[in-house]
Amino acid sequence: MEEAHTIVLTAAKTPAKQRAIRISSTVDRVCNEAYQNGLQSASLDKLIDIITLPNELDQGSLANLIKNLYPASKVSETIVTKVVGSLGHGRAKPSYSTQAALLKWLIMVYDILDNHMILSRLYSILFGLLDTIAIRYT
Repeated sequence: MEEAHTIVLTAAKTPAKQRAIRISSTVDRVCNEAYQNGLQSASLDKLIDIITLPNELDQGSLANLIKNLYPASKVSETIVTKVVGSLGHGRAKPSYSTQAALLKWLIMVYDILDNHMILSRLYSILFGLLDTIAIRYT
């Protein structure tokens, strides 16, 4: 599993035309493993970094990764902060469809957040994003 994460991380930094392998099969492997066993905190943190930071992955691979972010334990405040920090306008932000998928993921994992108060602390940021129509109806 760790090897697949490393391959995805490397591919996220490499433009598609310069990659030696097709990344979709590796993403599928990571997603299958996540579906079957869940993701430990360290693995979840790495995947959130790949998804939220500027990368070279195609939209389909990103959507597949987000749909399969199944935590095996409580979701830490750090991960929630990274997800909320990736929302909004800007060149360094993920696409709006990725942002909407991340918001849906936050809603789905709400019950297993390590500390629910983190969303109260980040409320002003979320409220400020209401003008972003692409993520408003999530």
